[in-house]
Amino acid sequence: MGNEFVSCSFLFLLFVMLAPGVTSNVLRLPSMDFAEKIEDDGHGHGHGHHSSHMHMGMGMGISNLANYDPTFTVMKDVQVGKTMPISFPYIDDLRPYQFLPREKTRHIPFSSKALPELRRYFSVTPGSKTDIAMKQTLDFCEKEPPRGEATACVTSFESLAEYARGIMGSDSEVGIVRSSLISSTTPTLQNYTVVESKEILTGKVIPCHAEPYVYAVYYCHFQVNTDNKLFMVSLRGENGERVDAVFLCHMDSSPWSEESKSLLRLGLKPGESEVCHFFPAYDLVVVPQ
Repeated sequence: MGNEFVSCSFLFLLFVMLAPGVTSNVLRLPSMDFAEKIEDDGHGHGHGHHSSHMHMGMGMGISNLANYDPTFTVMKDVQVGKTMPISFPYIDDLRPYQFLPREKTRHIPFSSKALPELRRYFSVTPGSKTDIAMKQTLDFCEKEPPRGEATACVTSFESLAEYARGIMGSDSEVGIVRSSLISSTTPTLQNYTVVESKEILTGKVIPCHAEPYVYAVYYCHFQVNTDNKLFMVSLRGENGERVDAVFLCHMDSSPWSEESKSLLRLGLKPGESEVCHFFPAYDLVVVPQ
């Protein structure tokens, strides 16, 4: 298999610009005749709640992945007037988070077995931070999915769309929601007050998290037979800056490990409560329209 995606037999094609700060885009689907079926040979994965939050970052403009620590909370805590400390990383270069065209990456292997070849191809020094991050991401994407989840590591708009349409239906129109960017003068961690909270959707939502790699890779996961809740929350920071933040609530934590970082942070056991968190601007959520 090439590097299109891991653990995904879902087929679907889509093109969309991932513009930070845009809260919703309708993604028009071309004919399936234009899509090329990708053979499946493995399973992508995470554990409990995971993603780039748990990975170390590497150089090449995506060191924010190493430093970002999401704010985990529960749904009732995000009410208008509520103040809480939240971390939003500053992004000075968006290029590492923008998908390359499929035709530029389709012949590059996306496999831990091909790591020696990948080092040579991208001129990566063995043992360097970039090398370690590449290996961690490849290993992460090749693990078995958590129980009850459909997962994929996607490397193009097309593979993201194939995965999403397999979940939402072959005739679905879908949209992408992302948090807005913060300015370079805004502290990455400060107190924010909730100005407005609007539920966007309850149902099939697909969170996707940027993973450290030499080009854009997103880990997407969907909890089967679970309706999650998605909000857009308007926040005002102590410095006066406003952030429109994507806020996702995983409504069923019962399949998660007791060692899940989010559950440990909240002092919860699997299944005791929903688990919610804000999204940095480099992550995204795919939703039906």
